[in-house]
Amino acid sequence: MKRAIAMSLGLGLGLMATTAIAETKNPGTFVFLWTDDVQSFDPAYIADTPSSYGVLNVYSRLLNYKGSEISEFVPSLSTEVPSLENGLIVEHDDGSVSYTFPIREGVFAHRVGIKGDDGSISWELYDTLTDEQKAAMVPGYGEITAEDVQYSLLRAMLMGQSWMSNAITEVVTAGKYPTIADWVKDVGEVDSIDDASPEALRQVYDALASQIVVDGDKVTITLPSSFPATLGVMALPFGTSIVDKEWTADVGGWTGSGDDWREFYRPELSADALFDKENGTGPFMLEEWDKTDRRITLKRFDNYFMGPASLERVVIRTVPEWTTRRLQLLSGDADFVAAPVEFLDELSKTEGVKVIDSLPKVFSRGLFFFWPIDDNDNPAIGSGKLDGKGIPPEFFGDIDVRKGFNYAQNYDVLIQQVLLGKTVQSRGPSVRGIMGYRPDSPVYTYDLDKAAEHFKKAFDGKLWDVGFEFTAYIQEGNTTANAAMSILQQGLQRVNPKFKMKIQALPSASLQALRNNREKPAVPFTFMGWGPDYSDPGGPLGAATYYLASTGLVGGFSGQGYRDLMAEHFDPLLAEAWASSDPAVREPIYAKLQEMSYDYATTQFLFEEFGYIVVRDNIDGYVHNMITYGAWDFYPITKGD
Repeated sequence: MKRAIAMSLGLGLGLMATTAIAETKNPGTFVFLWTDDVQSFDPAYIADTPSSYGVLNVYSRLLNYKGSEISEFVPSLSTEVPSLENGLIVEHDDGSVSYTFPIREGVFAHRVGIKGDDGSISWELYDTLTDEQKAAMVPGYGEITAEDVQYSLLRAMLMGQSWMSNAITEVVTAGKYPTIADWVKDVGEVDSIDDASPEALRQVYDALASQIVVDGDKVTITLPSSFPATLGVMALPFGTSIVDKEWTADVGGWTGSGDDWREFYRPELSADALFDKENGTGPFMLEEWDKTDRRITLKRFDNYFMGPASLERVVIRTVPEWTTRRLQLLSGDADFVAAPVEFLDELSKTEGVKVIDSLPKVFSRGLFFFWPIDDNDNPAIGSGKLDGKGIPPEFFGDIDVRKGFNYAQNYDVLIQQVLLGKTVQSRGPSVRGIMGYRPDSPVYTYDLDKAAEHFKKAFDGKLWDVGFEFTAYIQEGNTTANAAMSILQQGLQRVNPKFKMKIQALPSASLQALRNNREKPAVPFTFMGWGPDYSDPGGPLGAATYYLASTGLVGGFSGQGYRDLMAEHFDPLLAEAWASSDPAVREPIYAKLQEMSYDYATTQFLFEEFGYIVVRDNIDGYVHNMITYGAWDFYPITKGD
């Protein structure tokens, strides 16, 4: 996947020893303070971990991960977990594989359709229905059926909006088509989906629909070839979350017709019918989203099919300032806060506060290069030229620029002083525990002489003479991002005083808008972290593919220049590794790809991420799952008196 995590780390002032003496406030309500933002409540639109917090809690999927396990599952909307043993996974003679999901009966969404005396249908909260209204419920309107499952999966793929939904397309087509647009262009023999005929669009829909078939209360998905991580994809809180077909169409979403799906392809965020509303079957409902105050309130769904949650409400607030978050934690006004790592020891000694540390992660953090950069009225690149007052759009396309930046970073200071030695330097996209990781893979070191050597080669020597000036972006409130950028900023200045990198903090949503779903990225350089959605480094959702494929997640937003580099040097090896089922064949290929990420300086890999949570000591029930990146499932959370 994927995906940026909300935890905030980094530099800061020392925390004075504090005793928090606070009575339980807001009983039944869990107040969650972080530095991130939810982008959308549409599961087909989102792809980052912060946005998954909304979808994970208001929608349901066919399967759920079994607690903290990353390869074991439990039923959700499906009554069984498919397997070869129970006959719900069938391997066919032609190499195709079918997965059948029996759909649970009697599952209702938060709102259901009620037929009035005049024959009109209104959507009413299921929790508030009278017996008379229940008798007037319209079958299928808010009642989840196998048709809704088929519709939800088709909708996610046909929208083609997020890399997570596109990954489902890649799974269903066995890697032949990374996006629905690629499928349409192939079938229609056109250069762009915009040029496709109605017949070609319908042909693609029919082919896709033929692979997701409804038979009574069962849905069968047939893949052209084996994809071992299929069940894991179905448990992720993204495009495989199930929406109600009738409600979605009624609020302006896709109708489900094979003839009009192109009208709903890649909508603008504000034009997406499910942007800020939902009608899921999850344990919580979206009660309010105050975008000005950056506050989301979730209310318990009392008729959740697995039983009501313990919490009555969850309030998720974006609070960039650590001082504010800290004070609210100590006073008991907040139950969870995103806390900088340097405060963990003091917080763990504070009465009323609980710290859970050393939670494992499967991804790294780094500084990411983008090229070519959008030069249309873009203040981040200044003049847009190599004249000392800006940078050209292809600035990071020069490998000597990327290597110079990598040698100018002081990794030891970042890891030892900022992160208190709690982790290790990253050696590429694959971290410890993932195939292809080797402890002796090469890494960059802080070496200003080597940085100068490469900068003097960049742009045929002109860069060294004229210098550069641009703005790098970080997410507001993320002190680790600020520390990493600031340390690099100092290194660049020491290499050459003409090297000027400004640092600007932006809200998460604003940063995403400059990076995601754009023809050209408007951000030159930023701090992020992305990781796999299963433990294998290959396939559409693996760590190596995410970073090093032209169709991978990072390639999706890093610009055409980055994608061209991946296509030329990395794609062939990724395909070779994925084609083999023998780990002895695959492992050295992934190790080679790891080494190549160093050779081509694809990213400034910084450190392997680690996790922790800081809560009031009356909070229990948190389940840490590495594949969902520790995203909070609020259903098992309890708040004591």
